[in-house]
This record gives sequence, structure tokens and C-alpha cells, in this order.
Amino acid sequence: MLTLPEEGGHAFDRWAHSLLSDWRNGTVTAWMKGFSYLGSTLTIIIVTIGSAVIFGFLKGWRFTVMLIGGVLFGYLLNRVLKGWIDRARPETLWGITADGASFPSANAMLGMIMFGLILVIIWRESKLPKAVNAVVCALLALCILLMGVCRVYFHVHYITDVLAGYSAGLAVICATIRIGDVRYRKTKGR
Repeated sequence: MLTLPEEGGHAFDRWAHSLLSDWRNGTVTAWMKGFSYLGSTLTIIIVTIGSAVIFGFLKGWRFTVMLIGGVLFGYLLNRVLKGWIDRARPETLWGITADGASFPSANAMLGMIMFGLILVIIWRESKLPKAVNAVVCALLALCILLMGVCRVYFHVHYITDVLAGYSAGLAVICATIRIGDVRYRKTKGR
């Protein structure tokens, strides 16, 4: 089993907690709770399945398989990493509840995978004007960013947990797209 420092995390972790603690007020807290709920299991399931069905009807069922498969694989990978590393959550968590191990952040990882795959599919496949695609993709990227920031804001995770979640999520996105593209070319070549 690999372990990470638990006594307040690294200096970088403590710095991020301190910085975001300075932002605390009712309005910011309300927004951050919204982004935290965006990363809940129920929301991830609803958005993933809903988007997968829409992409399936509009662009082809390979995108359905890519989206659901990527998020499902990311979920399983996150469980394995959390069990292997078993980092305790910060003792200073407030405002929301959380359970289980801290590293890597599931909200950050699954948000990166789900919204990242949706972003890539829209960017590559949409027939909408490029300006509209750019705005939609920027909003999805902002959601990814704020889903991670909110976890540090509430001290549910260290910033290194969130960055690890983003990194692992990006790796899953790259693998999913690569596998999806290779499989697509093979079936088109037959």
C-alpha cells in the first residue's frame, strides 16, 4: 500500500486550503455546493447516460459506448487507486459530507472524464458554428475546473487529490478516444 502525508498534506495542499478559505462567503459557498452536487454519483450517472443516448441518436452509437465505457472504467480505476493509496481526507472538511479515501478525487476524475469526453465529441463532431462549439466547450472546461476547486474549497480533498483526479481522468479520456478511433477505423475498413 502506498501512502501520502496525512498531517495536513504537503505545503502546496495547505497553501490551497488557505487560499480558498479566504474566499468563503455565502454566495461562493452556494455556487461551490452546486458544483459539488454536479460531481455526485447520481448526477454523473444521469448526465453520462443522457449524453450517451443523445450522442447515440445524433452521431452514432460508438459515442455512447465511448462515453459510458470511459466513465465506467474511470469509476473502477478510481476505486482501485483509492483502495491502494488509502489517503485520509483532510480533518478540516466543512460544509458538505464525504466518506472514503481522499486520493484521487472521484469528483475531479469522473467530472474530467465525463465532461472531457462530451467536450471532445462536441468539438470533433458538431456541425454547429465554431464559435458556438467554442463557447460550449469553454463552459464544459469551466465545469471540470470548478468541480475540482469546490472539493478543495470545502476541504473534502487536498489539491493534490484533485490534480491526481484530473491527471487520471485525462489518461482515461486519451485511452478511450484512442480505442474508440481504432475500433471505428477497423469496422469502417471491413
